[in-house]
Order: sequence, then C-alpha cells, then structure tokens
Amino acid sequence: MTELNNFPEAGRGVSPVGDASVDAALDRLADIEGLPVAGHAEAYAALHDALLDALNDDDPSTGDA
Repeated sequence: MTELNNFPEAGRGVSPVGDASVDAALDRLADIEGLPVAGHAEAYAALHDALLDALNDDDPSTGDA
C-alpha cells in the first residue's frame, strides 16, 4: 500500500504554549510522521489522552493543589 502524506509540514513548528505537560504532548506530533498510517490512530489517541490529562490537572494559578 502506498502511503500519501499531503501535509509534509504537519507536526512541525508547533509553538510552545507554556504548559510543560501540553508542550510535551504536542512535541509528540513530530513523531507521528515516521509511523505507518496504521499506527496513526493509536498515536493520536495517546496524544488526545495526554492533552486530556493536562486539562484535568489542577490549575496551579489558583493556589489549590
């Protein structure tokens, strides 16, 4: 099967957002390019879970921990 990638810049140049856990998750976008297409769904699911975990973390700016 021939794999097509019409978006060669995908996952590159993602600007840091300033939250370490979100930035770490977004850094994984670049790794997806090297995966076979069959592995993309699992990689995106893991990325989604990591971002969801980051959203569910307590907000350190509130002083509540």
